[in-house]
Amino acid sequence: MVTGVRNSTAIALSLCLFNGNGIALAQSSTSGDTPASSTTPATEQLPAVVVTAPATQSTDGYVANTATTGTKTDTPIIETPQSISVVTSSQMQAQGAQTVPEALRYTSSVLSEQRGDSTAGAPYLYSRGFALDQYLDGTRLPSDSGFGYAMPSFDTYALDRIDVIHGPSSVLYGQTNPGGIANLVSKQPTTTPLHEVFFTTGSHNRLEAGFDFGGSLTADGSLSYRLTALGLDATTQVAGVRESRVLVAPAITWKPDDKTTLTVLAKYQRDPDAGYYNYLPAIGTVLPNPNGEISSHLNPGDTDYDHHTRTQYSIGYNLEHVFDSTWTVRQNVRYTVVHDDLANVFPWPTGYSDADQTTVNRYSFTNDETAKFFTIDNQAQAKFTTGPLDHTALVGIDFQRVLYNEKVGSNFFESSLNLFSPVYLPIQGATETSDDLVRMSQTGVYAQDQIAYGKWRFLVGMREDWANADDQNPVQDYTYTYSERAFTWRTGLVYLFDSGFAPYVSYSKSFDPQLGVVYGGGSLLPTYAEQYEVGLKYQPPGYNAFITAALFDLRERNVASGDPVNEGYSVEMGQVRARGLELEGHASLTNNIDLTASYTYLNDITTQSNLTASTINGESVSLQGLEPWGIPRQSASAWADYTFHDATLHGLGFGAGVRYTGTSYDESNTIKVPSRTLIDAAIHYDTGKHWLLSLNGKNLFNRTYVASCETSGICNYGDGIEVLATARYRW
Repeated sequence: MVTGVRNSTAIALSLCLFNGNGIALAQSSTSGDTPASSTTPATEQLPAVVVTAPATQSTDGYVANTATTGTKTDTPIIETPQSISVVTSSQMQAQGAQTVPEALRYTSSVLSEQRGDSTAGAPYLYSRGFALDQYLDGTRLPSDSGFGYAMPSFDTYALDRIDVIHGPSSVLYGQTNPGGIANLVSKQPTTTPLHEVFFTTGSHNRLEAGFDFGGSLTADGSLSYRLTALGLDATTQVAGVRESRVLVAPAITWKPDDKTTLTVLAKYQRDPDAGYYNYLPAIGTVLPNPNGEISSHLNPGDTDYDHHTRTQYSIGYNLEHVFDSTWTVRQNVRYTVVHDDLANVFPWPTGYSDADQTTVNRYSFTNDETAKFFTIDNQAQAKFTTGPLDHTALVGIDFQRVLYNEKVGSNFFESSLNLFSPVYLPIQGATETSDDLVRMSQTGVYAQDQIAYGKWRFLVGMREDWANADDQNPVQDYTYTYSERAFTWRTGLVYLFDSGFAPYVSYSKSFDPQLGVVYGGGSLLPTYAEQYEVGLKYQPPGYNAFITAALFDLRERNVASGDPVNEGYSVEMGQVRARGLELEGHASLTNNIDLTASYTYLNDITTQSNLTASTINGESVSLQGLEPWGIPRQSASAWADYTFHDATLHGLGFGAGVRYTGTSYDESNTIKVPSRTLIDAAIHYDTGKHWLLSLNGKNLFNRTYVASCETSGICNYGDGIEVLATARYRW
């Protein structure tokens, strides 16, 4: 049997004339706006000068203009032929986003809180109907594919922005899910003095405090730092469940000269209480129950037995050296560890155990996981011309090594629980049933060329990967090995109109190794996904705004499903197809107004499968032709913020947002989860000196709703109202 596993660039700046001997600055006696010409007599040739500066992912308010995540080069988003969303620090702060899922609430195609109030315990992300992988500063993190609960949940206070590439992204990043990647960009050291402390309190007895410091450590600015930290303690809407956190994120940058930059980044975050993770039956939540509605505060587990802790830390560096105006090299290294320890009592996923529909059988479950990631990415970039074509070429070799250990225990005969009149009896506890140790490695070689010809922008990239894994489980008495290689590529074309419009077309692929063996021997092939995308980007001249519209057809093939003839084996016959429309816009129109809005229509269908699901009546239905569970067809959001700058109300601002999530279904498509519309709001006041005060409300009208149902026994309530007050002091 076989197992698998589920920058900065330098910019050469010059005001130049080209005289055939190189690039040179020209000084002219002409004045005003009249350009120098061959008839101007007083033109003096000066020595060649190249001015370099580290590239930045430029943002202005809610609007991002560049994103290295999309190309690993400092490319304007409007010139990148793929849909990219950016959530800036300004937007996260204005909306009071405490977590990555909260920060992505207003992003097109992204379903960040499918599991509702269980999101804190397991922050699964989805884009275009498929899993969305998390990356930290361009390096891979444990995700939904094969890592259970050992998924990181970074606090947004340590982040500068979040970049989302929608759709397949393997050409630059190796094995990834078809939904794309969410790259979490850390706060960077700064030479500008930065001092901030804050305190937050509000709903669920929340107490939170932290600080963010930065500045130069030397007089010449060659050494700079950033130190971010916070502490958190709170209850949740579910009885007996807490959230607590400690975060420390130091960073330091060394620039020994104007051509070399080394930034060392570290993060440590421990969540002694990682939040709620459980579920309830459909009858009594999304469907009527003769006994009434199950309380959204009910804990179906056991507070004396349950615990969920998460510890994650990483350390690495980003090194860049600019040789000249043509060549730049980079090396990005990161070591990340995520440890998750869960013990919980769950209801059986089959629903009620009695005819009165009040009581559920329960089982205890333990899951102790550790995922260790080492990644290194070596890049060489060259900027050059061939005739009328300007090239930005990138070649790279990356490597990742993963060590993953998962210990699982269970006991399916714990005490039952009446969900309408709960009495919690002692829990016996789980017995270890599995001890899985997986070693994985992947080596990738990639090349990319971005070609500019007039107003045309053409991109082509390709990659070859070699992936290996071995899986040892002494408790279940098996040892499997895996070896696979994959070739992926992407291409795209953009045309830049003077009006600010930029239509584009693109094609991209991704792959992801998968677990399973074919009857008669041989390993399962990786899943392959391909996407066709056409779109239109618009950056209106003279306005700080960016709008994207995209149509896409995304298909994942070779999805494994059970062999209908040979039990315990798999066949590669599954296919999922997602077609849709994305609209998204960000604007900081004036000093007063900030806006963001999005709309998504998604037609997501399992087109091939021999797997079945059970309906609420116990009947078996084929998944083929059904919509994947929990994925809505339509979603929309809008947020507006207005700040006064006149003498009377100077510094006072108001924000308001609306989030709409359409209907979705369980895996059998027989339980319909209703749509919901939620309202958020904010008030903030900047004194203009040191204090910034804010009040944020989420789900302001405290609507009780079900976020999703996987089966008739697995449904999740969404988060209720939360109001938080924050005071920041800056100097």
